[in-house]
Amino acid sequence: MQPSYLFILSPPYSGSTVLWQLIKTSSQVSALPDEGQKLPELRAMMRENPWDPNTTFDWDLIARVWHQHWSDSKAILLEKSPPHLCRVDVLEQHFQPAKFVFLMRDPLAICEALHRRNGMDWELAAQRWLFWLSLHLEASQKRPASHVVYYEDMVTDPGHTFKALGEWFPALQDIEHESAIEAHAVDGVQKRPLLDMNPRKIAKIPTRDRQRVLAILEKSAELVEKTPYAAEYF
Repeated sequence: MQPSYLFILSPPYSGSTVLWQLIKTSSQVSALPDEGQKLPELRAMMRENPWDPNTTFDWDLIARVWHQHWSDSKAILLEKSPPHLCRVDVLEQHFQPAKFVFLMRDPLAICEALHRRNGMDWELAAQRWLFWLSLHLEASQKRPASHVVYYEDMVTDPGHTFKALGEWFPALQDIEHESAIEAHAVDGVQKRPLLDMNPRKIAKIPTRDRQRVLAILEKSAELVEKTPYAAEYF
């Protein structure tokens, strides 16, 4: 049986590790041991200007290395590396048949992570979120057969979220979404069931800095209005 490739496409700090860990609980899934871009054989190449869509990689080598870690006996071969969001066309060229799950998260939550973990200025963090949103919208709208998940839905209504995922891709109907998962969070690396970390993250942002982020977002309101977040912040 020819396996299908499943790629989780998202900005950094969107909860993709959580989604990845839960999807790989399915008996039909084989996942890489880490993000594909971080495997030792590939890290030096794939971490060089990863968010530049003009950066070229040796995709034959990448495919060989990934397949060394995947089990081809499984129906679904899972991968998630955030920079794939800027080269979806390339993934389609080298991995067939491919399916895509697009994941997006509240801009303030992502900006908080960029500021706390990368020391990024608040305005720059907001601009990065808008850049990733533009990639997300362009790629997902070009592929109406893909599936879109919002972090907030995943953590507040996982039953509905993973039921919808299984309806979209029936081989994923046995995902154990109540499993405890390990991921980075505002309070460090923790293993626990799904929990909405947005309120704690956003509460840590000083009012002045929150206003700085929202001022940048308002300048691109036409983009943000294509997401659920416009109703909350505008």
